[in-house]
Amino acid sequence: MTVRLFSRPFCIASRQFQLYAKTTINPKSFKLEIPAHIKPSSVLVLSTPSNLPQIIQNAIDLYQQHNLQIVVGGIDSVVPNSSRNGVSELWSEKPLTIKRSILLESRDDLNKPPKESDGIHIVTAKKNWKNIESKLCINFNESINADLKLANTVFSTGSILTLFYFQPTNLVDSPGNSGQHLCELEVALPQGDISEQCQITLKDNWTPLYEGGRAFTITNCVGNLLKTIDDKPASEFLEKNDSLMSIGSKETQVYVKLTNPNSAVTERFKVIAGGGGWGAKANIIALSPEAKPTVGSKIEFFMITPSDRYAKKYEDIDNYKNSITLQTTYEEQTYVEDTQEQEQTVIENAFGCGSESGFTLNGVVHNSPGEMVQIHL
Repeated sequence: MTVRLFSRPFCIASRQFQLYAKTTINPKSFKLEIPAHIKPSSVLVLSTPSNLPQIIQNAIDLYQQHNLQIVVGGIDSVVPNSSRNGVSELWSEKPLTIKRSILLESRDDLNKPPKESDGIHIVTAKKNWKNIESKLCINFNESINADLKLANTVFSTGSILTLFYFQPTNLVDSPGNSGQHLCELEVALPQGDISEQCQITLKDNWTPLYEGGRAFTITNCVGNLLKTIDDKPASEFLEKNDSLMSIGSKETQVYVKLTNPNSAVTERFKVIAGGGGWGAKANIIALSPEAKPTVGSKIEFFMITPSDRYAKKYEDIDNYKNSITLQTTYEEQTYVEDTQEQEQTVIENAFGCGSESGFTLNGVVHNSPGEMVQIHL
């Protein structure tokens, strides 16, 4: 199966200040330390849950001893290869801009005692503890911004999420939440750290359902529901596709590319229901709830086979150097440790992370297993 590769050039300012990135896989006796060859004012640290207790203590020490600006977030994996044990660091000689933040306690009602039973009605939890909305928003420059979903860290730090920042005394803390537990935070990298000449590449595990990624036209839709495509029942484009039907596995996922009329942006969505059965909904395709197709939108169909959905691909580490990488983490299928990921590996000039829930880049959702975007420095 061929991994699809796309490129898009970006034109941003030439680099004015030094930026240093480092990722450590399977850290042994890890300690967050200031790099020797630069004089940083700030650091963005993304860590998998098991390393967060050490990161938190190191962050406190660095802040108190060096008055350093620090942002820390707990994520599902680091790159390369969706590693579930690692730390990724991004150091800059200029401070980050802390733009906005939301306190975790404003959304976390888990500490509220449950209602008492009246002896008749069952008392149930109304909130799934895994689903508190959270994200770290990073503005890499004026043209590139990403929203990253955070990991559940309750078993490593005691908090459902781990996200915080320390603001030095010489900088204004506009949100006023330095040192607090957060569920959302938006930061901007220093101007000039990410060049306007940088390039973005996208890799995914999508296999076209129609030769050449043929595009069709939506002719009837309501909300995220597709009724007809090219004036034919929408579900026929899946049910009568030999490539999809020949696999015969419920583990196969279907995705689409959607381009609305008069738009230069191609969005990416998952098919969450594909017709079948009887009744009014038999011929309908349902896309992800956030999809907003219109009559005249162009649509392309793709699938992710079970092997591509679950089997991690071990890429050359050099492919991650001199870049910032965002990835949708592969779903875990076993708790047995992978022998390919036992040794500590330090990768300089590489920064990146992954989330099982995916990420958003410039408003486009990327949430299929293994999907990866790289910002080349």
